Parts: sequence; structure tokens; C-alpha cells
Amino acid sequence: MKTIALISAVGGAGRTTITAELASLLRWHGHAPLAIECDPRGLLGFHFGLHEPVRQGLSNTADWAACGHRSDDGVLFVPWGEPGTRAARADIAMRMHEDPHWLRRLLQDVDLPGDAVALVDSAPWPSPFAEQALAAADLALVLLPSLPESCATLAPLRQALDEGGIARAYVVTRLQPGRQLHTDVSVLLRATLGDALLPYEVHEDAGVPEALARGECFCRSTPHSQTAHDLQGLASWVSGWLLNGARAGKGQAGGHVPRGVVAP
Repeated sequence: MKTIALISAVGGAGRTTITAELASLLRWHGHAPLAIECDPRGLLGFHFGLHEPVRQGLSNTADWAACGHRSDDGVLFVPWGEPGTRAARADIAMRMHEDPHWLRRLLQDVDLPGDAVALVDSAPWPSPFAEQALAAADLALVLLPSLPESCATLAPLRQALDEGGIARAYVVTRLQPGRQLHTDVSVLLRATLGDALLPYEVHEDAGVPEALARGECFCRSTPHSQTAHDLQGLASWVSGWLLNGARAGKGQAGGHVPRGVVAP
């Protein structure tokens, strides 16, 4: 099973939305996705149709069979859960700090087909949640909202990924082409990252929060929107990486590294 960590250094990048949408789209591509929430906000389940917070999850049980859920699209997902007391929250934070490969070992115990893919939604980097996701990842999908903060935080994030030897690809998100600032940021990111920035810019769409409010998959409810088209393109790229690039290994000599991936 391959693991993709969805990472950003700023809030509001669309990590949880894109995790859920990619999981559903990859399911339609014939993959076996597992969406994992490593974020104490606990919002992932709402994107899959749940109507209230989930008490049991990754943070407070080792029984994956008991805390896993399956969406209407057939996506298996594991929410973070509610640690409950302040002491319990401190305990899980300490556990992640002392054991940087805690999530990686949990994923190794998951009994899924070899062609399965885990998509990990984490809190913004730097945080112990993002570090756990990166330590478990075969690929970091770095989300960059078209805001100045993305440019300001890019250098330290790239340095951390380099130091960790993590393969990564970058995606511009929440783009509003009618706003000159968004266009300028997108152009600057393209000049900075070159081919490492994927061509699938994910546009802002008012239908995304509306789909969340209804507990629906956005791409299924609004299939002809620009944003749905963007996400479908991104899912096709991820599917190609899973079928080709991931098998070649992490930048091994002689292996094929797909366009857009920065090898470790």
C-alpha cells in the first residue's frame, strides 16, 4: 500500500476537501483508497456524509475495524476521533512527539490489497500531525493556496521535505483567476517551482462548502464545474503515479519519476 500525505504550511488550503474528493475519484479510477484523518479538527467524516463528530478514531483506539467507516462511494475512511479530556489530548500529542513513526506503523498493520492507497489529511505544517503524515508518506502532495502566505512559507517547507528525503509534487489551490493577486501568486509559484508544480490548479468554487453542508461528494454533485474538472485531472495524475511512478521507487536510478514529482 502506498501512502500520500496532503500537506500545506497555511490553513485554508483545502486539504480535507481534496483528501475526500481524491479518495472518491480514485475509487472511480479502480483503486482501493483509504482516507486517514490525522487532524484533531475532525472534519473529514463530514465530507463523507457523517452528520456529527465521531468519538472513536485514530487518536483513541487501535482497532481499525471498529473505527473505520465506508462512504456511499465505497471509500474506507478513518476519522481522528475525540480524545476527550485535556489529559487525553496531551497524551496523544506526547505519543506523536516521542514516536515519529507511530502513524507509519499503524498503516503497516492495515490489511488492504497491495494496490491500495492511503490518503492522509493532516493539520498544517509544522505540527506533530503533519510530521506523522510525512514520516509515513511515499509522496507528499503539497497544497499551495493562491495567497502570499504560500510564497512566504514555501522555502522552509521545501527545506524540511529535502531534509526528510520525501518525494513531493505541488498543487495551487483555491485559485480565483478574476483576482489579480491570485494570478500573480500562481505565476510566482510556477516560476519558483517549475515542473514540480502540477498543471492542475484547483479553482475556488462556492459549490464546495454547499456540497459539504449536504454531505455530498462535490465532484459527483457538480461534475461539470471547473473545480470538478481540476480535481478529476489531479486524480488522473495521482492514479498514473500509483500505476507507474510509485512502482519505480523513490527516485531510484533507472526508475521513471513522473512529471511533477521532485524525487528525494
